[in-house]
Amino acid sequence: MIALPNPARFSLKATMFRQTPFRLTLMFITVYSFVAVLIFAYIYIASSAETKAVSDAQVKSRIDYLEEVYREQGEEAVVETLSQEDITEWFFVKIVYRDDGEILAENRRATTEVSPQVFDHIREKARYVGGDERAFQINYRLTDPAGKRKSYAYRGQVVTLEPGLSLYVGMDTSWSEKGFDMGFKALWGGGVLVIVLGLFAGMIINNEVSRSVQGLMQVFDLVKEGDLKARAKLRNSGDEFDALAERVNETLDRMEKTMSNLKYAGDAIAHDLRTPLSRLRSKLEVSLYDVEKDPSQAPEVIERALAETDQLLRTFQTVFSISRLQAAGQAPDQKLFDASALAEDMRELFEILAEDKGLEFTAEIEPGVKAYGNRDFLAQAMANLLDNAIKYTQTGGITLRLRHNSRREIEFSVTDTGQGVPEADRARITQRFVRLENSRSLPGVGLGLSMVEAVAVAHKGRLSIDEGPGVYGDQGPGLRTALVLPPVG
Repeated sequence: MIALPNPARFSLKATMFRQTPFRLTLMFITVYSFVAVLIFAYIYIASSAETKAVSDAQVKSRIDYLEEVYREQGEEAVVETLSQEDITEWFFVKIVYRDDGEILAENRRATTEVSPQVFDHIREKARYVGGDERAFQINYRLTDPAGKRKSYAYRGQVVTLEPGLSLYVGMDTSWSEKGFDMGFKALWGGGVLVIVLGLFAGMIINNEVSRSVQGLMQVFDLVKEGDLKARAKLRNSGDEFDALAERVNETLDRMEKTMSNLKYAGDAIAHDLRTPLSRLRSKLEVSLYDVEKDPSQAPEVIERALAETDQLLRTFQTVFSISRLQAAGQAPDQKLFDASALAEDMRELFEILAEDKGLEFTAEIEPGVKAYGNRDFLAQAMANLLDNAIKYTQTGGITLRLRHNSRREIEFSVTDTGQGVPEADRARITQRFVRLENSRSLPGVGLGLSMVEAVAVAHKGRLSIDEGPGVYGDQGPGLRTALVLPPVG
């Protein structure tokens, strides 16, 4: 019985602030805020420089005009010009004063917005800057007649019209400062809103991701407890978590299949070896009885027992190889190799064995054929086909072929002129330990074609069994077995 895991174990142990989605959200908010500050700083610096350049140019043009008036018409004309109401010049303050602080003339805005304290501050600032045509900024706050506190910002210059007589012209830049103040407040407000909404979105994202991760953790805990049928639930959203869940399910499907195959392989090995072991035990009992009757037969009995044991070991190795291939689902260590060279090696090896039995051996090998697979397993499968052909052929000959068939598949085939296999029995001879009546007098345990079929399937190929070339003497119709591999590429 499978114990159900404790649901408390499914919960993520990390706090929300340590979980990746929430931390990524915080990182995004930090990066966003940093970039926003950089953009605002760049805009502020660029706009401030532009504002200073524009205001300096505007102030310079007014100073040049008043200096020209002074040169052409004198001090009285400048004083008269500043004393007149100039609505179009409302953004400027203009003051003509002497070094002792006496104001000779000023325009209307200077009268209303430049107090004696501010005027003294302008004079001190001009002396501190030093020299003519040096722009400087004056910022101050005043209370208007209505009792409202207002901020002022003027950028201006002071020029000397004559010794003891100076002219100050300043342009109102408070509109720019107010714009920046409003932008700064908007930035702060937007930043706070982004942070609040970001944290809220981060919690939602974190909960969503945590729920998906917890689902996967539940599956892994169930699998760890032994439930190989547990699967991750798909949300059918098409996102990365669905893709991950699909991969996890595919892996678990493969794991379940592999474990089932391994269990089947173990059961099959135990079942398949039961008969040979029982036969070996029976023969040993008979041999023991023979030795008791005639002790001189002991060496012969031991030799027979060793031969049976060797045959049993070979049977076990074959069964194990078949089971391993079936459990893995594919042959290991596959690579591209020269199939023509493999066929040539098989020809050289089995041509001698066929000639020793008085059989004609021919080979038709297409040159330059490349195959993809495990060369050792394929060589063993080819050896099984050729060994069966030689074993069950009494007269005539054997033909080994390697070619590309009409579908460009790679086809190893062995054709003999033996007794052949009835069509009704051809599906049975690939099963383990199956031997037909006409082959029971020959050595073997009935695993050769089972091994060949397992190798073919492990290479995504197939084993084909057909009738041979026809009757040859009193033999026939013979048998044609073909190991077919898929095309390379």
